Amino acid sequence: MLRRIPQDHINKQELQDQLRNHSFGFKGEQSLDYFYRYLPKNDIYFLHGIRILQDDYFFQMDTLLITPNFLTILEIKYLAGHLYFEDRFSQLIRTYENKREAFPNPIEQVKRQSYHLSQILKMYKFDFIPIESLVVMTHPSAIIEASPTYKEAFEKVIKSHGLQQKFHDLSYKHTKSIFNQKQIKKLSKLLTKFSIPYDTDVCELFNINKNELLSGVLCPNCTYSVMKYKWGTWSCLMCQESSKTAHIEALQDYAYLISDKITNRECKQFLHLDSSDQTNHLLRSLNLPISGSTKSRVYHIDKLLQDK
Repeated sequence: MLRRIPQDHINKQELQDQLRNHSFGFKGEQSLDYFYRYLPKNDIYFLHGIRILQDDYFFQMDTLLITPNFLTILEIKYLAGHLYFEDRFSQLIRTYENKREAFPNPIEQVKRQSYHLSQILKMYKFDFIPIESLVVMTHPSAIIEASPTYKEAFEKVIKSHGLQQKFHDLSYKHTKSIFNQKQIKKLSKLLTKFSIPYDTDVCELFNINKNELLSGVLCPNCTYSVMKYKWGTWSCLMCQESSKTAHIEALQDYAYLISDKITNRECKQFLHLDSSDQTNHLLRSLNLPISGSTKSRVYHIDKLLQDK
């Protein structure tokens, strides 16, 4: 989206902020992978990014650890600065670069996730199993404190390196085996089956008219420079960069932002091609699924996202 909107677009800063926040979240989850290796692999089944509709409400678990004795939901946060968990108004207060701001309390977030998960277990008649919840702060330089009276914060909030010890403590707390391997696999398959990935029209989400998006095959080296197609090669007139496959990324952008289907005419217009024959050749070379008759043929470019 950022490379497809004009440089002076009114929503550009909001987009940059959202991208930064999502990047931080992704980085936090990636950084925790290192510490998973210290958990007993034979006793844990990992599920990541499960998002389920329950009671007309989508709840999402960053990571769910399934063991025979208990379940553990991990809410993962990648926040730098001084982090203070305050119980009177149930908020997380961050002080960073001389700025003080409040965030929704992740302890309450993960408790709601526990509730919804317990309802699903009841609905599908699983034996009762304890559900634990933890908030894992993954930024290595974060300083964490809490109100002296906030007992839950001291129990549920940990840093990444504390995951191994916390899991050991929970294993010592829950010694009774409830799920066998068959039940663990059944639960993991059920949750995976009902998980619905977050997929929204980002133009609508950020109130951006699709006609405002920059079309063309954008040069990977020159910001906002559009490449020209000639004799089977995309060339940039600004930096002389050339590519045989630059149109693929442009079509991926189209699939993400506009539609996962495209006609020859729409493709010709979006890629700034000179002829329908050029367009037809490029689309056919991608081996995309096709629907419709010759005159109304539609190419399903969502396949390009799967291959990405």
